[in-house]
Amino acid sequence: MGRSVSYPSEAYVAFSQWDAGWIEDDDEPYTRHFSQVAAQDDWDFIVEDFREQVLALYPSAWTATGWIDREDRIVAMNRYARFGISEYCGCIAYWVVLRHDIHPGQEGLAQRWVDQIAVGFKKRFATLVRLDVFSNGEAIFERTAP
Repeated sequence: MGRSVSYPSEAYVAFSQWDAGWIEDDDEPYTRHFSQVAAQDDWDFIVEDFREQVLALYPSAWTATGWIDREDRIVAMNRYARFGISEYCGCIAYWVVLRHDIHPGQEGLAQRWVDQIAVGFKKRFATLVRLDVFSNGEAIFERTAP
């Protein structure tokens, strides 16, 4: 069975593509080689850049670390939401999801805040739109207009 990039259920998700660790050869302009070290450096940069953008866009957010399940990495949070990133085979999911440990009296306010930022969040981070998912779990994406 196929699969696609993971993200928390009920999250607002912005999809993007990552050309992980591929380096252009200087001698051969149309050839590339893969470097695990370059891929890890690129990934570390992407995660940190996303965190910095979230902190700049949402002043109420602070740096956080952790995981939701096994593949969804938390990079920042505020009183209402967690922001994170996931990757699978070069497909990145930037996501924001409502926190589940919110005080019961704040749930409506928290949901409203997450709903309000969702459109801007997707506009800021999405370079792909998920069109559909096959029955085997593989997803179909389309590039957004530049």
